[in-house]
Amino acid sequence: MKTNDKKPFLNMDERNKQIAFKVIAVMYFLTIIALQGIVIFRQFALGQDLSDFEDIAIIMTINSIFLISALLYFGALPIRKLKVKSILLFFIVSVILGSIFTFAKYNIFQSPGLTFGELFNKLKIITLLIGILMGFWILLSYLGKKRIDKELE
Repeated sequence: MKTNDKKPFLNMDERNKQIAFKVIAVMYFLTIIALQGIVIFRQFALGQDLSDFEDIAIIMTINSIFLISALLYFGALPIRKLKVKSILLFFIVSVILGSIFTFAKYNIFQSPGLTFGELFNKLKIITLLIGILMGFWILLSYLGKKRIDKELE
């Protein structure tokens, strides 16, 4: 039986939609991993400057921020189940990792390296950005919880 439906994806049954969503998610993550591999290859194997692949890095960063935001808002990552202690621990670990990567980037892979004062200024920027991102993600999680509760009423 032939149908003239122009939107076949919207008319799939629940099982087919779940399979399609899983395939889409796997392909999405494979694409992100491939982009990361390309960036690492271009930086270390080809010795290219950051400006040569900065556009890919920006796309990956923005994409990751939006992905986490959407997962929080739609309830896939229920941050509301975490305790304040866990959130603070995640914040501290994120700041430490960001600081280590920044130190490595400027003092190991580039010369001349940063002075202690410049490194401390970078640390302040890292702390501020991670704080803003986590605040934004907590807000989205809260709004997502309210949206889900409203849908359940």
